[in-house]
Amino acid sequence: MNYICTWLCADKKGEESVFFQTGEVSSSQKHQNIYWRCILLFYISSKRFNKQEKHLLFTNVSQLPIVDNISVKDVLTNLDVEVIHTDFKYKTPGNYFGSFQNQFYEFSILEYISKNNQHDKDNYLIVDSDCIFIKPAQRLFDAAAPQGFISFEDPVKPDYVINGLSRNDLKTVYQELLGTEISEIPSYHLGEFLLCSVQNIKNIYADFEQLWPQLLDRNAKGLMKFNEEAHTLSYLYFKNGFRASTDASFMRRIWTNPVFYREVRKSDLELVLWHLPSEKIFGIQTLYNLFFHQSKNYGFRISDQKYQELVQKAVSVPRLSFKMRLKYFAVSYYKALKKRFKKLPVVKRLSK
Repeated sequence: MNYICTWLCADKKGEESVFFQTGEVSSSQKHQNIYWRCILLFYISSKRFNKQEKHLLFTNVSQLPIVDNISVKDVLTNLDVEVIHTDFKYKTPGNYFGSFQNQFYEFSILEYISKNNQHDKDNYLIVDSDCIFIKPAQRLFDAAAPQGFISFEDPVKPDYVINGLSRNDLKTVYQELLGTEISEIPSYHLGEFLLCSVQNIKNIYADFEQLWPQLLDRNAKGLMKFNEEAHTLSYLYFKNGFRASTDASFMRRIWTNPVFYREVRKSDLELVLWHLPSEKIFGIQTLYNLFFHQSKNYGFRISDQKYQELVQKAVSVPRLSFKMRLKYFAVSYYKALKKRFKKLPVVKRLSK
């Protein structure tokens, strides 16, 4: 059985992390609703192309919300998505790292799979909710079949820092954890994508169980440690002998907002899966509104070609229209000014 999954880990008040793309407090319902919209769109994009695969949602939310007068529970039931509730077990202390701390929830997911699926040849594709399928996932599962694994790297230079660590830093931490020198500079694997067999998930999770207390100890001692799930998964893959695929035809992290960074390619049209971190409040919301408020049957009646054209236009891949350029600048600058306004001393006093 092949599984396609995404997840949502809701932060509680006092346990917030920084999420730059939303501009909202991560414990707020406003922030979480942005992700619920991503989740609903993700599943209709996947169910369009992937009808034989089993779909799962992992979450620590016990009661699924009503978003924009839409029952998330009812939609997931209609789409035949099984909801699996699991606690967020691997929480980092407050001084660990400021951003993306609920990303370690992914290891609670791996723990659940390790303990509840005895079919070692089953495969799990787990991706972030701001991903969209534009083609069937079967090619991905086929590519993963020989090893029960496939992953992709962010081809950054060795000294480029991502979330507090460069690839050179990763090498240093790897050597300290493994107690031996390594000859290569490790890859930084994309944390938004995991495709493993159950057997490999069990092996990776077993290694994580040993690693977790070491990470907390290194943090307490002020040593370099893995700050987020991508650092951690990169190490666990390396330890298990897995390396990133060099095939660039499957998926990619696509940066679309010209205000900050835009890196879009014509070849993106040939991919299976798009990760669109800049589109949570732009194209993903546009498509969500289209398929949930303006279309019948979640848009499944339109052709795949028409669907792909709508997605391309909404997320400005590969072409950036003048209208979308204006929208990116207007919304991005408005949010930046709003954030600065809230930090003014007089505003802080009035809000107390």
